[in-house]
Amino acid sequence: MSEPRDGWGKFEIAVQTLSALGAIAIPIALFVVGNRITERQRQDSETQIQADRVERMLGHLASDSGEERKLAIRVLQFFSNEHEFPAELVPVLVDIASTDSRNDVAATASAALENVAQAPQGDASTAAQKGLSALPVRVNVKAPPKNPTAVAATASLAGNDVVVADQQQTGAPPPSNELRYYRREDAAQAQQIAGRLSKQGIPAEVKDFSSVVGQGPVRPKSFDLVVGKE
Repeated sequence: MSEPRDGWGKFEIAVQTLSALGAIAIPIALFVVGNRITERQRQDSETQIQADRVERMLGHLASDSGEERKLAIRVLQFFSNEHEFPAELVPVLVDIASTDSRNDVAATASAALENVAQAPQGDASTAAQKGLSALPVRVNVKAPPKNPTAVAATASLAGNDVVVADQQQTGAPPPSNELRYYRREDAAQAQQIAGRLSKQGIPAEVKDFSSVVGQGPVRPKSFDLVVGKE
């Protein structure tokens, strides 16, 4: 009779052991599953926050107000400094830096792109670097309204991978036409543009303004054609 009893005893011990292990394993499994669900919810929440942020910023970046567009870009610069820049907005900044009607807004957008390009932000940094390298040449024509020289210069430059933007002339005009550049690396490009204008009968003296103190952000490959008195 002792052998059957010993067999049942071993069986009871095994059942008790399994029950004890189950009592431990089930809470652990629930804990692991719960953590995974919480992490998924956190990721979904972050994705939604990012989507909402992009949607709000798009509205500001597309505003008719240049000041609002510029302020929105500065907010994006803050996100870049915090390594939270939405990569989806890089193409929008590239478009603004390329073609915005206001030179200061385009320059602010290019500065934001440079900030993103230099930061370790993965896809956003790579896209910003490519966008900066692909920026077209921009020539801001500064002259009185309907000035014949400005009209001729615009017709000469437009359509040759050059963005021409009419800008209000401030201050007294120089004695003769000036083509100003603001980055030293743009000197050779300035000479090429001046040569193109010269072939169309529009002489312009190339001027180096890269050392001007107190100027705001300067867009790469951006030049000012300031129409002179002559």
